[in-house]
Amino acid sequence: MHVPPSEEVLMSGSALFRPTFTDLRAEVERRAAHDASPADIAALIDKFLAAGGDTPAPLIEYDGAVTWLFRSSTAQSVSVVGDVIGYRPEMTRMTRLQGSDLFYWTAYLPLDAHIAYAFVVDVPENGLHMRWNDACLPDPLNAQRMIMTDPLRVMSVLDMPGASSLLASCDTCAEIPVFAGVHVLQNAATGGWQRLWVYLPPGYDPDTRRYPTLYLLDGEAYLLSAGLPLILDQLIEDHEITPVIVVMIESPSRAHRLTSAGWARFIADDVVPWIDERYATSGDPVDRVIGGADAQATRALTIALQRADVFGGVVAQSPQMPLAPRIATLLKRNRARGYGAPRCYVDVGRYDEPAAIEATQALCATLVSGGAAVSYQDVAGGRSFAAWRAALPDALRFHFGMSAFAHLE
Repeated sequence: MHVPPSEEVLMSGSALFRPTFTDLRAEVERRAAHDASPADIAALIDKFLAAGGDTPAPLIEYDGAVTWLFRSSTAQSVSVVGDVIGYRPEMTRMTRLQGSDLFYWTAYLPLDAHIAYAFVVDVPENGLHMRWNDACLPDPLNAQRMIMTDPLRVMSVLDMPGASSLLASCDTCAEIPVFAGVHVLQNAATGGWQRLWVYLPPGYDPDTRRYPTLYLLDGEAYLLSAGLPLILDQLIEDHEITPVIVVMIESPSRAHRLTSAGWARFIADDVVPWIDERYATSGDPVDRVIGGADAQATRALTIALQRADVFGGVVAQSPQMPLAPRIATLLKRNRARGYGAPRCYVDVGRYDEPAAIEATQALCATLVSGGAAVSYQDVAGGRSFAAWRAALPDALRFHFGMSAFAHLE
């Protein structure tokens, strides 16, 4: 059916500004009411999306309104899940635009947020509490993506207009990140094998110096999701941190999970000596840091306190709670044994659950009262590597800032 020309001005490419989604929705609904063909409506949507360039969606308004778009002619239901908006598909179900193949959902986000999100397609009503990851899809309209682990999946990334800038890509780095290789070490307690990804700093020279070391639990996530080697290369190249060796430790399979004490023994008594024998590491516990995110942050902090003879620093990104009472006990025990408290970098997502934020602040208070030097940061995001990777440069500067390591030169 013919659409009156005067109405087409709304979607005209000659407009000074890109039409908003409200404009699109009104025009699609008007055409559908005039019995426009599906092809006509599809062409209108195509034109609207083309005006968005390489990243036509999500659509962000000046007031923080974000509209996600997903096209499918076969899907019966589509939801958005992710940081800040939540991981309950039944609460974020998208609406199909009348007469079209376009689904949409709008929410208001903080203007400084980093979030990871994905679409969940055709999850059955009786399966909403199943692992939605099985039906998780990245946003076809957003080129920014991130690999997530446990389970392995791809999610899209949205940086709001006021979000802090991430470090530039490896295109600005003088060298490709150097890996000593992927090693495999057997855990005698379980019989399982753990992969170790070892990063060596640019200019690594075992004959002239000793290097501080960072051990990261859930190492595959720091490698794939955070892109840590590229961050390290740039900070070292810019002389913001001292050259550091980083050991990214694969998480154990569910069949080979250990108790906290068993995992601490494996890291401190097997992994650390194995690395020290093969690389030019400093043997001083002050120069060894252990870290992780979420559950692994809790584990890293616990290991550092259980093995104060090995580790002198911690990176704890969004540690799981409750934790403070256990930490207070370990700090008291270490003081009685003559060990100092570790240097601790701790962060939490500004838009995480309020209880998680309060518990993290309580943890920091416990650490400080126990004599630890603590750097606390609330990150503009939720509980994922979209936020944690943005905070990593600050964690690295806290532990490996150049002035702190003059003794290793």
